Amino acid sequence: MKRQKRFYYKILFYFMTYHPPFWEEPRKMDFESEVKSIDNGKVILKKTYFHPEEGGQPPDKGTLGGHEVKDVQKENGKIVHYLGKHDLEVGEKVEGKIDEQFRYKCMRGHTGAHVVYGAGREVMGKVSYAGFDIGEVKARIDFETDTHIDNKKLLKLEELCNKVILESRPVSWKILDREEIESSDEIAFAKKIPEGEQVRIIEVEDWDRGVCSGTHLDNTLEVGRIRVEGKKKLQEGVTRIVFSFGEEALKREYREKRSVLRAVEELETNQRELPKVARQLKDRIDDLEEKIEELESEKIESELESFESYDKKSFDLLMQTISTEDTEMLSHKAKDEVGEDEVMIIINERDSISAIVGVGDDVKDVSANDIIQAISQEFGGGGGGTEEFAQGGGFDAEAEDIKQFLLAYL
Repeated sequence: MKRQKRFYYKILFYFMTYHPPFWEEPRKMDFESEVKSIDNGKVILKKTYFHPEEGGQPPDKGTLGGHEVKDVQKENGKIVHYLGKHDLEVGEKVEGKIDEQFRYKCMRGHTGAHVVYGAGREVMGKVSYAGFDIGEVKARIDFETDTHIDNKKLLKLEELCNKVILESRPVSWKILDREEIESSDEIAFAKKIPEGEQVRIIEVEDWDRGVCSGTHLDNTLEVGRIRVEGKKKLQEGVTRIVFSFGEEALKREYREKRSVLRAVEELETNQRELPKVARQLKDRIDDLEEKIEELESEKIESELESFESYDKKSFDLLMQTISTEDTEMLSHKAKDEVGEDEVMIIINERDSISAIVGVGDDVKDVSANDIIQAISQEFGGGGGGTEEFAQGGGFDAEAEDIKQFLLAYL
């Protein structure tokens, strides 16, 4: 009985302390293992160094027995390799090869995320973890925070991240009880961790501690570089920070540097004076755009003073074709300046063909809405309004075609 009890405790201790091999040896890219079970293209090994899709980290890439590993998932506590068509058999010894470049990128991104989260606490104060994901060229962390994050805070965040990277802080991990994690304000963790479960935490020395199942570097220096790419407010109290890391961050900085140098050359200034020159240039552009708008407004007003006039039996038909973005001016003209015995039609050629119709109070048996509906029926598009005023657009026709149609229709 005592021997059975000792055996039981050994088994219990094994399952309480078991952890995936890639936690201990994240840099092991080649290994040999035995095929434990096969379900068509799904293969489970006795021991694997492939990291599944979990905790925001994408599944490892690589091969098993020379076959491409298309996906790696964790199902019912087991790591499942998706191979597609293969010739592996249960009990067979197979060689696993993990894509070293992809794994290293994930290690950089995951370690970088802990650096960013620690910086987030410094910049934003009290924060909580709301999500994380490593993409092809960038990663993101979703922060629960009530702090407004402006560009100044983003720059500070990036500065702190790269300071910690250069300090080459050690990165380590250990196993803690969930109760110990929940009682600590210093450890970031996902709220869905089962009660009572022992959990792995990653620690960047004196900077960040967080629950994490991913693969990591030994120190922050290997992250290389972190570049904050931007932010997005997902909902009230949740902000997403997007960042690039390692070589990708450097590439993006070089591209930005080249753009700045080209701008400096074109504007015949230097980098220090560039913001001032840019502001001056923007002010000049704003002034010019305002003058252009004034001139266009004067041009449209002039064109709206001279309509093509056609005498109908019971009203005067006025038509004009113009091109403007100022539809408010056109609406005002058709609504408020149409004569009592006039039907005014303005065709606008800007972007797509549209039309505005105004009908005077003394004009009988003519509806502005009916005119728009007739144009739509003939040339597509849509619109509507009242008997006195209507507008529509999206007509598949030239302005002259619409004019000739209306002359015949009215």
